[in-house]
Amino acid sequence: MRLKLTLLVMLFVLLAAIIPTEAAETEVGIYTDRVQDTGVTACPYCGRPIRPGPVHQDAEGILLDALRQDLADSGAKYSMGRAGGKSIEIFVYRFQQRQGGNFAVDKPASVGFHLHLSDQKRIVKIFEFDETQQPLMDNILKLGTFLRRGMKWITASQLAEEGIEKGVAYLQEDLK
Repeated sequence: MRLKLTLLVMLFVLLAAIIPTEAAETEVGIYTDRVQDTGVTACPYCGRPIRPGPVHQDAEGILLDALRQDLADSGAKYSMGRAGGKSIEIFVYRFQQRQGGNFAVDKPASVGFHLHLSDQKRIVKIFEFDETQQPLMDNILKLGTFLRRGMKWITASQLAEEGIEKGVAYLQEDLK
């Protein structure tokens, strides 16, 4: 009898190790902040260097919508505001719309932001996005990006969505 019980316990332990169990999925709090002083040169949250510039009035909403969409697409649960556990803060320091049309611009779109992933209010991972669209002839190595964008100048919203998508992919493993 004792041998049967021991074998049964060993079988249970073996099955528990083999069969993956889903960890309780926690909600990630999400919120945004913007640079207040365009003369600052470092992020007030992580201290990394930034190149601040004009921030469009709708920047936080655009970035937040893109983040919510990408988190939902990846299956991550989120809530608005800071959560007790994990949180993602978008700190936007530049969000400048292009001046011009799809095929000719006076000034290209430019977006800069950080995604700070915090756990218990301690930053555990940072994603930096800082891009100003360039003409293909200025950087031929961006040919793939140029083709993916439809061979045209994109808006700051489209550029921000690209950045958020890359950021969520970068943070994905730590969101679990």
